[in-house]
Amino acid sequence: MKQADSTQNFKEFLKEKRAFYKTLSVSDVYCPVLDANIVFNSKGFYHLRYDSHGKERVIKEQRYKLTLLPLVKAVIKCATSIHEYRKEEYSKPLGKYFEIWEIKATVGKSNTTVSVILRRIGTGNITFLSVFKEKEKKTKKPSK
Repeated sequence: MKQADSTQNFKEFLKEKRAFYKTLSVSDVYCPVLDANIVFNSKGFYHLRYDSHGKERVIKEQRYKLTLLPLVKAVIKCATSIHEYRKEEYSKPLGKYFEIWEIKATVGKSNTTVSVILRRIGTGNITFLSVFKEKEKKTKKPSK
């Protein structure tokens, strides 16, 4: 029965996060570092749930990415530089060139460093693609 409860809980969680995502997609978010409005379309939400090959991510990973959604807007607005940029590459599945940016900012109550992935396909808008938290560097304990 526990499995059914967690599945139901995840469905409720997903419904809540989808509603939040729709509030982001109502108006674009301006990104000063790219001097562009970032568009939140259905492809971004889909990518939080499915990987690049269309395979569903495990629920734990989906929950992790969706939990970071409230920080995305702040990262886009506060990022001061582009952490990584992938120049235009051709994608056979898309049939077009695309480019990707990774921007980072330290945001939220617990000062978490969060990365946001943005993408432009062809000459279209720059859109939200993904989000993840910086892995905390583990400090080694001195050996005796």
